[in-house]
Amino acid sequence: MTLHQPVQVPGSVAPRGYSDGVVSSAGCRLLHLGGHVAFDSERRIRHPGDLVGQMRVVLENLKGTLSAAGGGPEHLVKLTIHTTDVLKYRANLGEIGKIWRSILGCAYPAMTLLGVRELFDDGAVLEIDGVAALPPDSASDSSL
Repeated sequence: MTLHQPVQVPGSVAPRGYSDGVVSSAGCRLLHLGGHVAFDSERRIRHPGDLVGQMRVVLENLKGTLSAAGGGPEHLVKLTIHTTDVLKYRANLGEIGKIWRSILGCAYPAMTLLGVRELFDDGAVLEIDGVAALPPDSASDSSL
């Protein structure tokens, strides 16, 4: 069963690396992902100021949260990427895409990239939040 399906406007060029929209099936469980930064297990920022280094850690952290809730990258439906340096993000898009595919595969949810002046955590240059649509029976423990 497919929980969600990408949406594309007929006659338009397909986006690369994201979906314009995603329709989720009724009955799914929604996981709202808080802002994920490049924290280590002690909640210290790794790779301060390094956008590419932080992307790897942020995506690994997102994948860990998805897994803890009983989901995976294929369940992502919407992500918002906040960066303090849009130009650097664009300049490193090829490397960022490789990192994305190595961690999350070819799951491309609806996405928005926003340039921000600063993030809450010192040294953080990237933060990602979003929504995942999980199967109704995907709880990893009875507390969910």
